[in-house]
This record gives sequence, structure tokens and C-alpha cells, in this order.
Amino acid sequence: MEIYLDVLILENIVMNYLILWTSGKLSKMRTSNLRLFMGALLGAAYAAFLVVRPDMKVYCTAIAKILLSIAMVTITFFPGKFVSFIKILVMFYISTFVFAGASFALIYLNNQGALVKNGMIYVYWQSKWITIFLSIITAVIILKIFQEIIQYKFIREKLLTGLRIIFESKQTDIAALIDTGNSLYDPLSNMPVIIVEFNAIKNILPTEICNIFESSIENDFTLMTDQLYSSKWFNRFRLIPFSSLGKENGMLIGFKPDYVEIGDDDEKKGISDVVIGIYNNVLSKGEHYKALLSPDLL
Repeated sequence: MEIYLDVLILENIVMNYLILWTSGKLSKMRTSNLRLFMGALLGAAYAAFLVVRPDMKVYCTAIAKILLSIAMVTITFFPGKFVSFIKILVMFYISTFVFAGASFALIYLNNQGALVKNGMIYVYWQSKWITIFLSIITAVIILKIFQEIIQYKFIREKLLTGLRIIFESKQTDIAALIDTGNSLYDPLSNMPVIIVEFNAIKNILPTEICNIFESSIENDFTLMTDQLYSSKWFNRFRLIPFSSLGKENGMLIGFKPDYVEIGDDDEKKGISDVVIGIYNNVLSKGEHYKALLSPDLL
């Protein structure tokens, strides 16, 4: 039985990439193309290793395969919480079973020979055009990764800056994008608003405020105001109307921090007259930044 290592690696990279991508969509966990590729490459490397060293029986056990899936999920998604990790791991197994079933059906309908053993899949395609097709898909994935890296380098050099937020003796450091489209001001104090992802600052927020976003009730005006009113930090928080971020006539929960520092280590600017608007979603698809900063604050 002849197995071409390059075809084996290509097939498993494409299959693993699709499985991980589907798992992310089902669990609503974001990641980058680079992380998806690294997770897929790890799975493909495992399959190639089993072909090269079939005598290493310890790597064919169920425990080894479970550890592999855990490593692939961790590399791809970096889940911060145990609950999130279990969620994405379950979705990974569901996606794996679905893709495996679809692969078997495709092989059966097209009368293709295949080898599925120890977590490895290898299809004996009758046409070499399939290999070319797999190569093109892999090349597209790699090109998307390079495009993402180049875009990130441009953004970092031109538009990214450091942001430190201090609130009640707690602080967090995040990357902020200088956004010319962010002209949001607090209507009561007329202070500029820095829009920040909830997940980036939840470690410095009071528990009752975190509950609003973790329960996804920030859009329920009645429940939201009840939670804010019961907080001892009520006078530090406010509601900010906005018409952006993909939503018209929305309401953003904001708070007055003790202090913020804008800039990198060599150049930092301290500001106290500013409001932090909490956004319960992701601002950057590639997780390059966690906040939107008005140029007026520089």
C-alpha cells in the first residue's frame, strides 16, 4: 500500500481546518486564520507521524487522540474559561463526526478507496486533479494568513496605540485603534467616549456590572437600569446613546474611570476626563485591538 506523504498532509490540513472553522462558528468563538492553520497543521502532523512511525503504539491510544484534540482546540481558540473550553471541545467533536460521516458518504458514492485509521484519513483519489485542488485550497489558506499578518503589521505601525484603564485601584492594559469615525461623546458631561470590549475590561468591573453583560441583558433597558441602580457604583456609570457599531438608536453602558493612559512606553498621555463605553462584542476580527479611540484624545 503506497501512501504519498504530501497528499496525506494536504488532505488532513484541509479537513482539520474545516472542522476547526465549523467548530468556531457553532460555538461563536472567534479566532484568526493563522490559529486555524496551526491547529489544522498539528492534526496533519500527527497523521503523518503515525504513517512514518507506525510502531509507536502509544500515540494510537484513545488518550493520545483526546490530548491531540485538546491541543488543537487550545492552539486554535485559546479559551479563557473552562466552560468555554468544554463548549468548543464539544463542538469540535460534533463537527468531526459530521465531517467524518460526510467523507464516508462521498467516498462510497464516488467509489474511492480510502484509509481511515488512528485518527488519520487518506483517500486514494483516482484523479491527480484532486491533489491539485487540495493544494490550491491549502495555498489559499496560507495566503489568507499572510494577508492577515500584513494587515496587522500595517495597523500596528500606523493606527494602534497602548491604552491603560484604571478603575478603583485596578488596571488593565489593552491595544486601542485610533478610529477617525469614533466621535462619540457622553451627552451629560460632554466627555469623549472610548469604546472598549467587555471581555478586555471585565477584570476591573464590579460583579453586578459584569452580570449585565454575561447575562446579555444590556439591551433590556428595564433589567439593565435595575442592575445599575442596585450597584454602589451607580454614580460612576451612565447610559450613552449611539448610532453606530451596526446598530441604530442603541444605548451603551459607560463608566467614568479614575484615570487612563494613552500611548506606548516612550510616549504616554494621562487623561481623567473621559468615559469608557462597554461594548459586548468583538471589535477586531483578528483580535488586533480591543478598543476604539478618538483622535481628539491624542
